[in-house]
Amino acid sequence: MKTLIITLVILTLTGITTIFLTLKSDKQPVSTDLAVMRDITDTIISEPKVADVVSFFNSNKWDGASFRFVDITDVTYNHTYEKKILPENEWMGNEFERAKKVKQFFSEISQVLNTAKTKSNGKDNSSVYIPIAHELNRLSQSTSQKRILLIYSDLIENTDEFSLYKKKNLNLLRTNPKAVSDYFESLTPLNNLEGIRIFLIFQPIDPVADEQYKLISGFYKTLFESKGASVEITANIN
Repeated sequence: MKTLIITLVILTLTGITTIFLTLKSDKQPVSTDLAVMRDITDTIISEPKVADVVSFFNSNKWDGASFRFVDITDVTYNHTYEKKILPENEWMGNEFERAKKVKQFFSEISQVLNTAKTKSNGKDNSSVYIPIAHELNRLSQSTSQKRILLIYSDLIENTDEFSLYKKKNLNLLRTNPKAVSDYFESLTPLNNLEGIRIFLIFQPIDPVADEQYKLISGFYKTLFESKGASVEITANIN
């Protein structure tokens, strides 16, 4: 009888432990690393909307999140705004305090995006590839479970060394895209981008701009997907 009781106790404790561990594993917080890049070299680039940006973060308030905002300008290195909220364990956390932290995090994102709207648009040159490559390589090193890059740009490279406004370079992109990708990667090689989601966001204003954007965005889609990323070309985030 004593042996039977001990056995039942052990089985009961084992069952309770299993249930607890299962529940605990289901509640483990995850993290999202989201970067937004906006091209201010042209006056027709759409502005990222707060609602669109925050829609990529998980609804679970205990999850961690990182938000970065970088302008694409006429130079390679640009100021970066970064906001973070660390993940917390639901079993150990305070719901009221956590809700306040989440609200503050989203408020800070809104402030960054609203501040960005005040910047003047329009530049003679535009350095597109290298800043994007830097951000993608950073995301490739991120330990977050979800890694996302939103790029609001027409993607037209226009530097002294290489300009897609020149007909010969646009034709090269059309006839020999590998030569262009080799040139870009000689400037900044891309890491393995597996697991990263990329959104190329732009709405051309006329058929000529549409054809040009289809060519350039298609080139970037092929390049990024060859490194393992998933790429979506869209006019807006729904």
